[in-house]
Amino acid sequence: MREALQRLGKVLTEARRVLLSTHINPDGDAVGSVLGLRRVLRTRGLEVEVVMSDPVPPKYRSLVDDPILTPDGSVTAGGRFDLAVFVDASEKERVGLVWERLIDWLEPGALLVNIDHHIGNDGYGDIVVLDPVRASAGELVLEIADEIGAPIDEITANQLFAAVLTDTGRFQFSNTNEGCLRAAGRLVAAGANPQMLADRIYYERPAAYYRLLGHLFERMEIHADGRICLFKVTSDEAAAFFGEEGYDSEGIVDYTVQIDGVDIGAFLRQTGPSRFRSSLRSRGRVNVRPIAEAFGGGGHEKAAGCALEGTLEDVRDRLVAQMTRGLD
Repeated sequence: MREALQRLGKVLTEARRVLLSTHINPDGDAVGSVLGLRRVLRTRGLEVEVVMSDPVPPKYRSLVDDPILTPDGSVTAGGRFDLAVFVDASEKERVGLVWERLIDWLEPGALLVNIDHHIGNDGYGDIVVLDPVRASAGELVLEIADEIGAPIDEITANQLFAAVLTDTGRFQFSNTNEGCLRAAGRLVAAGANPQMLADRIYYERPAAYYRLLGHLFERMEIHADGRICLFKVTSDEAAAFFGEEGYDSEGIVDYTVQIDGVDIGAFLRQTGPSRFRSSLRSRGRVNVRPIAEAFGGGGHEKAAGCALEGTLEDVRDRLVAQMTRGLD
């Protein structure tokens, strides 16, 4: 990774306009890392824009310090880009519409940089800054800041701390290690406010979130002699709680593995007429990444995700069958 960091540092000294993006359905690490990297690169005089296929979830909007572009005609209003950087995306297609339209936004010969910590990353890109030992992509952004000598101010520190905080589950997941704790300490010293971030991310949710959670618990499914717990929700059911503008569902899947005896938990939510998204969690005895990969998804051993198409009943049956096989 050291060689990749050095090469990236050299490329950044030659770049002028940089496009940053991250994966669809962005989580705290994705949002915090890509925003933090934007600020880091701008301190070096680069023109930097963040383009995301999906909007920032409400719980992370306080991290947004400057507008984020969507994949439309405004992306190249300031000109084409000579460098593209994908953060926290294990596959280039994970950035959604951004990947599909990227060629129209880049200068000829522009390089693609892949910054990630997922063990399932396929190594795409011209420069690959990859370290699966890191608990979050935010830690890699901090390394990049060190490499190019960029200062970390209070806003950047809060963005990167949010990345570390959320991808370690408030420093409770098994990926919590000395490295991420050292990074967190550095960010606090630079001005990050852990209490403020925890309050905004974990404790300031609308009542509708908890009403939906109660609905899911009431209708949860237990399979495989108590070793699998499944939550599922249709678009109509979610709209009954949140309205038609979308809803906050991050963290709901974590409740599925808080039930005694459950090894695998899944939250299946409808995202389109015949399309569903499943988040998967493990207590640690089962690796859920292969389960997600069976449906074209990916992630970590204890946290993964995938998309499925079909009717709710068909998707549920296929998912449960794959999870059951994963128990063997």
